[in-house]
Amino acid sequence: MSSGKLWRGQTLADRSTDRRAVLLDAGRALLGEGGAAAVTMRAVIREAKLSPRYFYESFASREELLTAVYDEVSAELLGRLTTVQVVGDPRGDVRAFVDAIRDFFERDPRRARILLREPLADDTLRDHRAAATPQFVGAAVAMAGGRIGAGRDLAIVSTALSGALVALYLDYSDGRLDVEPDQLVDAAVELIFAIAGEQ
Repeated sequence: MSSGKLWRGQTLADRSTDRRAVLLDAGRALLGEGGAAAVTMRAVIREAKLSPRYFYESFASREELLTAVYDEVSAELLGRLTTVQVVGDPRGDVRAFVDAIRDFFERDPRRARILLREPLADDTLRDHRAAATPQFVGAAVAMAGGRIGAGRDLAIVSTALSGALVALYLDYSDGRLDVEPDQLVDAAVELIFAIAGEQ
């Protein structure tokens, strides 16, 4: 049967796409609730109620699924940030940007585990996040009025800023920082300006 023929109203390509989405949802649930160690091929297919052959139809490895889940959640965050109203006031714009990130994580704490906590423990996600972080940092630095060049400067600022902000948010979400959401956002804004706002 070719991919263009219908079976129960769907082409084979459509069905494959649907199975990939189900596997991603399963991987996301496992990663967000149990961490990277919980994401095994067997656990994913059990959660998705699919056979192993369908896992390998969509993903060459567990690591490929992990990065696909990370990319999916990261794309959702970037999509959320595109809705932030930027008015040309550096401090106000950065604050709106940071508050949107805080809200994104608090609406579904699994997102914070996927994007912030698990990359600290899993080598695959750590390396993958390192490649993705500069786009977030670059946006925040631009809003803060900072100017950084390519190469080493961006790498240094990305490492310093992402490390500080991740630690700040995780301590807040774990209850080690007894502050209100507005205080958390204010602290994050100060960090951004201190590290990157006067380049």
